[in-house]
Amino acid sequence: MFSDGFAGSMQNISALEVPQGSGRHVLSGSSLWLAGLNANGGLHTSAGLYGSFVSSARDFFPGPLRSDGSASTTPAISAAFDQVWVVKRQQIAEHLAYFDCLSDPGCDMSVAFPNGYAIPPAIMQWPAMGDVANGFDLNLAPYFDYDADGTYDPQAGDAPCILGDQAYFLVFNDNLAPHTLSMGAAMGLEIQVMGFVYDMEATALDQTVFLRFHLINRSTITYSDVHIGYYSDIDIGCGNDDFVGTDPYRNMLYFYNWQNIDVDCLGALGYGLQPPAVGLAMIKGPLLDANGTDESNGNAIPAWNGEGFGDGIPDNERHGLSYSLSFNRESPNSAMTDPSTSVQFAQYLKSIWKDGVAMSHGGSGYSIAPDAVPTRFAFTGVDDPVHAGTNGVVVPLWSETVPTPTTPDRRGVMSSGPITLDPGEHVDLLFAYVYARAVSGGAIASVAALQARVDSIHDFAQTLPIWNVPENQPYAGMCADYATIGIRERSAAGTLVLFPSPAADVAQFISPMQLAGGLLTLCDATGRVVMQQRVLPDRNTIDVSALAKGVYVCEAVARNARFTGRIVKE
Repeated sequence: MFSDGFAGSMQNISALEVPQGSGRHVLSGSSLWLAGLNANGGLHTSAGLYGSFVSSARDFFPGPLRSDGSASTTPAISAAFDQVWVVKRQQIAEHLAYFDCLSDPGCDMSVAFPNGYAIPPAIMQWPAMGDVANGFDLNLAPYFDYDADGTYDPQAGDAPCILGDQAYFLVFNDNLAPHTLSMGAAMGLEIQVMGFVYDMEATALDQTVFLRFHLINRSTITYSDVHIGYYSDIDIGCGNDDFVGTDPYRNMLYFYNWQNIDVDCLGALGYGLQPPAVGLAMIKGPLLDANGTDESNGNAIPAWNGEGFGDGIPDNERHGLSYSLSFNRESPNSAMTDPSTSVQFAQYLKSIWKDGVAMSHGGSGYSIAPDAVPTRFAFTGVDDPVHAGTNGVVVPLWSETVPTPTTPDRRGVMSSGPITLDPGEHVDLLFAYVYARAVSGGAIASVAALQARVDSIHDFAQTLPIWNVPENQPYAGMCADYATIGIRERSAAGTLVLFPSPAADVAQFISPMQLAGGLLTLCDATGRVVMQQRVLPDRNTIDVSALAKGVYVCEAVARNARFTGRIVKE
């Protein structure tokens, strides 16, 4: 991700430029890492390091996999998917407005579209439909079925469903060919990716790139002890003067300058005075294995930084950050450099060095001393106040403070797990690269600015229509907000049955599937909006404990549905 390894040379070319047009970049490359065990204890790994410009060293390949359990594909399919599809929300809005006008007798086409309209290639070529005849899934990239005929046809008004103001979509797999990077056995995974951004000047969203990864186990193998990681080689301008930190409660691995002036180096432009900080935050982690209970809160991993613990709902708990590890391009200690075998990749996902020594708290993170304290997270500073990373063992604060030119170019990997990955199982993940640059206070001040931005990004992400949808229905509700950009109304109507009524603390309702991802609004007797929340598939809970006594009107609206009801608060 974010690296062009085929730019006409054997040097990676960073493609994540911040600010746009500045000629300065923050990321050399990044990739998913995965490791798991088959029923016989055999290790399977899939990973990436650089831009794969050395074509013989790669574990991932373009294209989807067959859904018949073979997890197979063909070179032709792979070649057809060796691209990234990019579309803007404004293109979709214009497209839908055009077809609305066509179907509206009161719309004057010569006024609405005086220059005519041509469907842009981004919409025409959207990879919505899979090659069913050859064993692939019917539906691939999400789309709005304007004419409700079950197929994607832009000339009938159909359009891509996206997140953000601009989105890109790609599909890759780990099973087209043998793995020549990690050297591990393939897992048979199909990975669908939607990256998306927002055009919101002077906000955290304006300098954030979201990455949604949707993983599907297309094999017939059940994998245990699966850890899912994300590797980043962040180079903030000059990549030889960066420090690394982990904020485990915010589920973030971050990078910042070790000096207050970022100089040019190795042909890269530095950021100069007051350099920025960049973080990779895991916004939505994998679900824990189901056990029929609601796991309780606590100060241990994963309850301390995960989602859904102690909320009364069984089996909705998600892992937060489980491990982080910082390693280097070069180091006097060869156990702390790039991994090169499947075992080493799998060990890094559990904060274990290449020689099998567990990362320890303090110093460089490597120690064979008998009193060394093993830790999950690298360089946590003040951001692990409950000592979750050391399993409750009280330890001093630990941050990088001394520049180390002999170990340049920090890299890092963050991971979550373990989980079990069954045949056909889906895993939905959301990450965000966030950039922040303080106006004063030196390089370290940019870290505080970054943490504030990540907090707002976490809050914002929970309003997205993808936040609470079934893992195997990843695109449910994604078109719910298309009503705001001109789609003609063909909504189903119905009654929302809320219970109990009267209610003292909480009310519930069972949502029809067409409402998933929509918006629920509660209004009091005067029409004032008192509450809004996203509609989840199946059972929904509304906290009314803080509301005054009285009658409230409820309205749930999605793209193709509008249901209303009422509840009495006692």
